[in-house]
Amino acid sequence: MKHKIKGDIISWNSSIWDFNYKMKSIKEDEDIELEINSYGGDVFAGIDIMNTLRGHKGNVTITITGIAASAASIICMGADTIKAYSNTQLMLHNAWTYAMGNAKELRKVADDLESINESVLASYTHRIDENKAKELLDNETYLSAKKALELGLIDEIVDAKAEEVESEIFQDKAKKFNNSIQQQRSNSSQDIEKIVEMVVAKITPQIQQQNNQTNEPPAQVAAQKRKGFIF
Repeated sequence: MKHKIKGDIISWNSSIWDFNYKMKSIKEDEDIELEINSYGGDVFAGIDIMNTLRGHKGNVTITITGIAASAASIICMGADTIKAYSNTQLMLHNAWTYAMGNAKELRKVADDLESINESVLASYTHRIDENKAKELLDNETYLSAKKALELGLIDEIVDAKAEEVESEIFQDKAKKFNNSIQQQRSNSSQDIEKIVEMVVAKITPQIQQQNNQTNEPPAQVAAQKRKGFIF
């Protein structure tokens, strides 16, 4: 099964509703491929999908195509393999809510959030150390694909190999271009040498002829007859 989860992680989001509907009809060992781009939503909707994926017998692969934040990052933890494009983000933080009421009621809300945070923390600890996960959650951490891979929160950067291939192709083209330039320079140098040789070969006889003419003794001038008085 292939499916895309986009937008808020809430039960009435069409992509979430469609996902739940498809899960009822697929084979128990069928592979699942999900693409996800979401800023999150309902923490328990996210945990429910995560656990559904973890309990599925087929292989589950999730690819982050934009951002997987909050509840969306929890969904990712349900996959056997998590992939991400190099320019995507994964965001982890603790649960939060709006609240109003008296002091006792607000303290109760805070206690409830602490309890929920324990459930959120448990969603990541099968992949990373508990203390590290707590640190990331407490600081509401945005992670690049590269950093998420280093931490073990994802398994693969989808376009990393493509970038390596592109780099190799570029380097190969650059090398060929450089060799071409060097060859052109070499050819140009050889052409210039040939031209010089041709010019030298052509003007050498003329220079020698001029030198020969210069070395000949001057012609003797005939004595002129004197006219006029004799002394």
